[in-house]
This record gives sequence, structure tokens and C-alpha cells, in this order.
Amino acid sequence: MSHRERERLVEATRALAHAVAVTEVPPRELARVTEVLTSLTRALEKQAGTRCVPLPVPQTVGVPRLLLDRYNPVHVPLDVSFPDDGGAEAVVVMNALYEGPTNSVHGGVSALLMDNLLGILVQSRGLLCVTGTLTVRYLSRTPLERPLSLRSEIVAHSGRKVTVRGWISCDGVRTVEAEAVFIEVPHR
Repeated sequence: MSHRERERLVEATRALAHAVAVTEVPPRELARVTEVLTSLTRALEKQAGTRCVPLPVPQTVGVPRLLLDRYNPVHVPLDVSFPDDGGAEAVVVMNALYEGPTNSVHGGVSALLMDNLLGILVQSRGLLCVTGTLTVRYLSRTPLERPLSLRSEIVAHSGRKVTVRGWISCDGVRTVEAEAVFIEVPHR
């Protein structure tokens, strides 16, 4: 399967998951759709591995590993940019799949977004690290279906520890703040 074909499959799977979450079609139609999906699942499972297929990317220092997980339809896709100030940022719109409180992003998903973006920034520096601690502060409701700005910056690097701070904001108002300590691990 080519790179583009796999991307299209992942995009279609995400759209399907959203449609399943919000559909209100009658039970008879649901039964028919379930049969079709079960058949498609079996067809894909015939040639399945045990791990997500990695995106073929040149082995370049500074290419964040999390960007290689584009073929995982469960992963929240982040298009991360690295402005000249040394931070990382992304904009994402979360749909009903990520709902916690009514019309709000689930707090665990906000923590996932922060861990991802903070980690991507660390990995973009060519450091192989794992999350040691992640502290998340929820300041206000993070709305669904609206552009959310994510931002991260490195605040300290001492020995094997890298401290990173980040936040999520909507319309310029911070809804979540996070701080993480990443621990550098030996390259294998």
C-alpha cells in the first residue's frame, strides 16, 4: 500500500469513527452497516502486523517520532510547526470523539495533547526522552469544534532532565497549562 493510499485509509477511518459516534440512523440500517464493517475488518486483518505501520521518513536528526505515527487512526493528528523562538505549536479542532463534559474536550485528551506536543518539542532537538512527570492544570472548559492553539517551550535542560511547559488556548484564552519533566534515555 502506498504512502498516500495509507493516509487516505487512516483519514477515512477517522471520519468513520466520528460518524459512528454521532449517527442516529435506525437500528435496521445500523445492523447492515455493522455487517459491512465486520467484513472490511476481516479483510484488513488477513494481512495485519502487531504494531502500527510507521511512516517512511528519512532518518534525520530532529524529526519527531510522534509525527511518524500518522498511520494510527486513533492518534490525534497534530501538524506541528517550530517557530524561530525555539518552541513548538499546533492548531487542532477536536470533535465529538474527544468529548468529556458536554461540548468540551475530555480532560484526559487535553493531557494527551500536552504530552504529545511537549514530547515532540523535546524530540525535535534530537533527544530521545520519555515522560517522567506530567502536571496538568485545567483552567477552564476546552470547547469542541473550535480551533485550539497548542504551544510548548523548553524551560530547562540539566543533565538527563528536560523541563517543558505548554498550554492549550481557545480564542486567546488559556484553558489548560502543563509542565513535564522528560528523562533522556540511552539510544539503542
